[in-house]
Formats: sequence, structure tokens, C-alpha cells
Amino acid sequence: MSKKSYKTFYFMNVMILLISGIIMLYALRGSIQQRLALFKDFSFDTLKFIVKTAVFLFAGFFISFLIFKFATDFQSSVSEQTVQKSDLKDESVKSKNSKSKKSVMLILSWIFYFISLSLLVLKRWAVVRFPIDEIEVVYFTLKNIRGGVDKTIFLESGKIVFLCLILSLIFLFSAFFAQKKNGFEHFYFKFHFLKKIRLNVLFFILGVLYFLLSLFSLYKDLNVRDFINVAKVYSVPAVDSEFYISEYVAPAEDSVIFPEKKKNLIVIFMESMESSFSDTKNFGLMEKNLIPNLTKLAEENINFSNTDKIGGGTDLSGTGWTVAAMLSKFSGLPYNLRGAANPDIKKFLPGAVTLTDILSWNGYTQRFVFGSDKHFASRDILLETHGNVEIHDIYWYKKNNLLPQDYSVFWGFEDKKLYEFAKTELSSLADENAPFFLGLLTTDTHMPQGFLCEDCPTSEDMQLKNAILCADRQVSDFIDWCKAQIWYEDTVIVIMGDHLFMASEDTNPFGGEKYLTAHRLKSDLEGMDDNPRRWIDVFINASVSFDENVLKNRKFSSFDMFPTIFAALGCDIKENKLGFGMNLFSGEKTLCERFSEDFINSKIMERNIQYETMEQVE
Repeated sequence: MSKKSYKTFYFMNVMILLISGIIMLYALRGSIQQRLALFKDFSFDTLKFIVKTAVFLFAGFFISFLIFKFATDFQSSVSEQTVQKSDLKDESVKSKNSKSKKSVMLILSWIFYFISLSLLVLKRWAVVRFPIDEIEVVYFTLKNIRGGVDKTIFLESGKIVFLCLILSLIFLFSAFFAQKKNGFEHFYFKFHFLKKIRLNVLFFILGVLYFLLSLFSLYKDLNVRDFINVAKVYSVPAVDSEFYISEYVAPAEDSVIFPEKKKNLIVIFMESMESSFSDTKNFGLMEKNLIPNLTKLAEENINFSNTDKIGGGTDLSGTGWTVAAMLSKFSGLPYNLRGAANPDIKKFLPGAVTLTDILSWNGYTQRFVFGSDKHFASRDILLETHGNVEIHDIYWYKKNNLLPQDYSVFWGFEDKKLYEFAKTELSSLADENAPFFLGLLTTDTHMPQGFLCEDCPTSEDMQLKNAILCADRQVSDFIDWCKAQIWYEDTVIVIMGDHLFMASEDTNPFGGEKYLTAHRLKSDLEGMDDNPRRWIDVFINASVSFDENVLKNRKFSSFDMFPTIFAALGCDIKENKLGFGMNLFSGEKTLCERFSEDFINSKIMERNIQYETMEQVE
């Protein structure tokens, strides 16, 4: 083989190795940065990292050797049997068997390379796409996967696997044809400390190392240990909870007394909407106020706040994702269901009493509109179990020919359509001879980057910021429409962020890592006292008398919305408390004003007989 052929051959294989390494480093970006930071100041942690890395590499080489030995021995055995049967022992057969062995090594290398690359890139995508650091959210969501989700999830993950397949096939065929061109004779490197190492063996060793690296990276970056710990915590036997016995108030039919003339109720759950999206002048975290209309609504109406300006409530454990937020704001209870993994679940916490139960007892016509699949996370079962709420979701609107059968954007249909449908629903409800409740759940500000319809601005540097601006204007326009309706004065409107936005390093709108998620940096922020992020709340047309000093500098959670909504309707609430929630208009101290956040979280999520009794009651 000529010197030029040697150079071309070596160059091709070196480029394959180099490109492979760069791709792996890209997929491990977060992990590599964290580990390189250890070398800034040499310490015991640095030494531990070096030792762990050495052990990891040694284990990889050892495992590679064992697999290599097994594969070659197996191939040799097959080859020998073939030769014995055919009685062909000439040089051509031996050469063919040798090439076959080398091809097996190359194919095994490709398999490890493809799996490793797919795992690593999918992991990095998942860290951006999902709230991986919110262990509790992911754990309970995975236990209760029902209904349709954002269709782009499948499209994005499919593209990643396809891209990884193409890249790995380029690796396979480049190496194969480069070696075939040279007769499979000189595909090795020479080193000073080794006589020679065959390239396919080197590829194979690196393939196994990449595979081990991908498993290790998944374990670390997807918080596998934390998930295992959470599963252990939630699998212990249930005990009697003194906290539930002393702090939880089970609502009864006489717990809430309605006025003679009952007011209508509209509740708008705005996906991930925070008061933190306002500017620093209003005690938000943004340079520019992304929610100017909500800020105005909060100032002109009632906003319970953790500050002197606008603000809102905090996410306790079991309240920080949509179905958990709906449950906690409507029942004063956290999401802590044991039977959520059962796909045939027919009842959602049937022993609890929720807002929609109480409205049903008092003659309200009830309807809830989703811009997505109502079945997702058993939201339909929650509403149908409690008060038999009529639900209109994307499939209902398609069934009634109000949407094309093939229509689907983001999680279902966009908020622009949601508000238009809501206007139709309200006009219909207002014609009935009964007070009504209409619930809405928006989706356009959902993680990771939200959704922009044709009416949304594009002036900001992040899609999410544009989605927030758009959602702020849309809800304001909807409220303006409500004000022009004949039923407006007799209707209480409650606007709430369902939970805090689940930000990651790549989708963080706050410009720094300090406030990435609600719970992730809890230790750094010393609990919620030092974490300014809050979901927003606005009460419009509240029919209640209260002292102005009950509105600001409060500490409260989703639980407190349950009795507070009834108070806004002009109801009398026995002892001002329902579930774990306190009527904020009363000025009495909430759980968050009496106990630390960590203490509350540990008590409400403890597996206990009181909660499981509510789950099992038929």
C-alpha cells in the first residue's frame, strides 16, 4: 500500500474517532462543564473525580476485553466448524474468516456507538424538554400517563434517533470501505508502548466506553438515584398522620353557606403564569414587564401577594404540575395518589370534597374547557368524580365539527381558539336558569418554549417571552369581552397561574441559574422566604368585605385558593378553613405563615392512612 493510501486510510479513521468524541462531548455538555469546574481549585473532590474516572476507564477496558474475547472465540468456533465441514483449509478461506472477524468487531462497535449516541443526545434533549430536576413532578406524571400529549415530543425524539442512526451509519460505512479498499491488511496503529492495536479493536473499546459513559451520564443527569429514593419514600407503609388529623379540615355540606343570590364563577388556569414575569419595579424578576395587562388587572382588582406590589402563591410539594395544581386549588389537598399507576382508575380521590362538589350541591351548572386532551393525567376523572363537570376538550370540539378532524397544534389547539370557544360556552351557560361555573386551562405558555400563534409578537429574544406577552394580552382581551356581557356584574372571575414555570438551563427566562425551578435550589434559597418566584392570582368582582392589610406580604400556597374562591363568591365558610387551605380574606394565618416550607412538605407527602382512606372510598 502506498504512503498516500496509508495517509488517507489513517486520516479517515482518525476523523471518525475525532467526530465521535466531539459529538459525545456535545451530548455531555452539562456534565463535562460540571466536572471540569472541579479542576479550578484542586481539592478532595477533584481527587475523587480522578480516581473515579480511572476506575471507570479500567472497568470499560476490562469489559471491552471480555466482550471482545467472547466475540472472537465465538467467531473462531463458527469458522472452525465451517472449515471442518467443508474440508477447506486453504489460504483464501482463512483470509475470509479473518476478514469476517474484523467485520464483526466493526459491527459491534457500530451498535455500541449508535446506542450510546442516541442515549446521550436524547438525554440532553430530555433535560431541556422536561422538568427532570422536579423529581416529584416526573415521578407522579410517569405513574399517571393517560391521554394525548404535545405531539412535538414524538417528532423531536424521532428526529434525534434518526440523526444518530445516520451519523453512526456514516461511521460504519466510512470505516468499512476505508478498510475494504486496503484489503483489511493494515488497519492498525503502532504505538511506542504497544506493538500494534487494530483499529476495529480500538473502535470496539471506544464503543463500549461510550456505552458505559452514556449509562453513567443518564444515571447522573437524569437523577436516577433521586427517583429511586422517591420511589422508596412513597412505597413505605401508611401511618396515622398527626398533621392531617390536626390541620386538615374535611369539607361537609354545611361547611360553605352560599348567599341567597349566587354569583357565577369563571376560573382561568393560566399555564405556568408567574407574577415573577413582571419587572423589578413590580417586584418581578424581568427587566421588561412581560405581563403588563395582568399587572394592571392585579392592581385594579384583588391580588394576594408575597410582596408590597403584585405577587402570588408558592408551590408546595404535590402542587407543582397541572393536575396537582387543579387538585390542590380545588380541594386543599396535595397530589399524592398511590393508585395513579392504574390505567383503569375510575375515581379520582373519591373520599375528598372539592370545589366542584360543593358547587354541584348548590345547583351550579358546571363546564370545563381544555385546549388539549381531557384524559391527560386523569384530569377528566378528577372533574367527573367531583361534581360530574361537563368537559369540552379538543376531541369534543372535533366531534361537534367545531374543529377540523386533523387539527392539532402544540398540546391540542391554541389559546386564541380556547378563548373564542369560551365566549360561546359562556353565552350558552348564561341562557340557563342556574348559576354557572366555567373553568379554562390555557396551554400556550407550557414548557419548554411555549407556542406562538399568528397574533403573537416576536419582539423578544426568547420564544417563551413572546408567548408570555401574547398570553397576557389574550387574557386581558377576554376579560374586556366579559365586562361587556350582561352577566358580568354577577360573575366572579379568578385568574391563577396553575404552577411555576418549569425552567431548565436552556429555557430559563430569568437570565441566571438562581431561580431555575421552584424546588431545585431550595437549599440555596433557604426555602420560599428567599425565593421570589410566585404563580399569579387575580380576583375580579369578589363579593366579600375585607381589611386591605390581608392582601400584601402574605405567605400562602395553592391550598388557600380553595376556601378563598368561596369567600370571593360571598359564601360564609365555617372557621374560614377548608382542606389545608385558609380563607385569605379572613387574615388568619395560613400553613405557610405558621410552619416552614420544608416541614409542610415532609408532612403532607408522608404516606398516611388519612389520605389513602380518601383514595379508596367508593
